Amino acid sequence: MSYDYVIKEYLNAIKKRDITIQQCNGDDLFHEFKNYVKVETLDNCKKPLVKVKKEDRVYYTYYGIPIANELWPFLNSLVRISNNVVNLDEKEIELAKQVRGNVKLFVTPDCTKCPITAEFLYQVSQINENVKLEIYDTTEYEEERDKYRVLSVPKIIFNEKVEIPGGFPSTMILKMMLKALQSELR
Repeated sequence: MSYDYVIKEYLNAIKKRDITIQQCNGDDLFHEFKNYVKVETLDNCKKPLVKVKKEDRVYYTYYGIPIANELWPFLNSLVRISNNVVNLDEKEIELAKQVRGNVKLFVTPDCTKCPITAEFLYQVSQINENVKLEIYDTTEYEEERDKYRVLSVPKIIFNEKVEIPGGFPSTMILKMMLKALQSELR
């Protein structure tokens, strides 16, 4: 089954054409995107990756190619970034604006809970440029999976120290991140 029609519908929802996708080894997916966003092919990379940028800001880096269950939150993020909208409630926005640091999210394309966590974290990085979001497809990036002892997904690593299961509610994830930041300041 081809998802070309659905992908085109998502891409048609991008109002401004000011997003840049820098990609490596994703030509099959991103050939259609060229009519809607700027697509640049990165050289000298061995594994697939995707960077989503607007102007000089990198919103996130996806290590792998967002396919299967990961495709929909990826497409949603492009639409939200281009239209400058988020679907977080006031409490989530308030907490998300306080977070600072590196957020690594580990996923697999067939994980059913991963898209929910990805959808949420894409928005956190969208509203807070002090968050560096990296999403890792553990089927492609085994070294990182092993380095961070990822036994199940979704899994979040915050500032290289704090492990957070991605299945928690969004406000709980944000509170854990903020508590970790307070601990770093002591």
